[in-house]
Amino acid sequence: MSYTSSNPLVRLKKNASRELKFVGMGLVLIVFDALIFFRDAVKLQLFAAGIFAVLCLVGLIVYQRLKLIGQMEQQQPNLYQFLTTRIIRFRHLMRLHDYVGVGSLALLAVFVVIVRRTYLWAYLQPGQPNWGWHLSIAAGGVVLLLLLLYAAYRMGQKEHQRRYGRYLDQLEAALHELRD
Repeated sequence: MSYTSSNPLVRLKKNASRELKFVGMGLVLIVFDALIFFRDAVKLQLFAAGIFAVLCLVGLIVYQRLKLIGQMEQQQPNLYQFLTTRIIRFRHLMRLHDYVGVGSLALLAVFVVIVRRTYLWAYLQPGQPNWGWHLSIAAGGVVLLLLLLYAAYRMGQKEHQRRYGRYLDQLEAALHELRD
């Protein structure tokens, strides 16, 4: 099978393989950064370790997708049931990937707050002039952060639908057509 095929399984495999290569490059880059650029900054090394852990988790999810695609390509006695369960599992992995992305962004925000906690605490002290204004700006920042997290989640969903979902939909439609 060639990668220019219109077969949904081939397209799924091509996209997952490409994504796994990007994760691998990201792992190499973050290790390089930690060893070369961040060697004297402990906080940045912790940050790099966090990014490395997230990339490992994403790589594991993408690897699981590739394994599912390999299983879907094999012949099975009850092909309809087998492929249906694999498609459901694949969609579950896509959702998990989205949750990992949003969780990582939330952890990044927590990391920034922890690093800047003394400045933020001084800024939000009730004795400060314009304390109400400072509090409303902080509340607006939290709302903006939540909106950005939601937007990132929706963009991740749309990207997964573009990259994987439409091929899964084609595969499901073909399965339903075969069953009927």
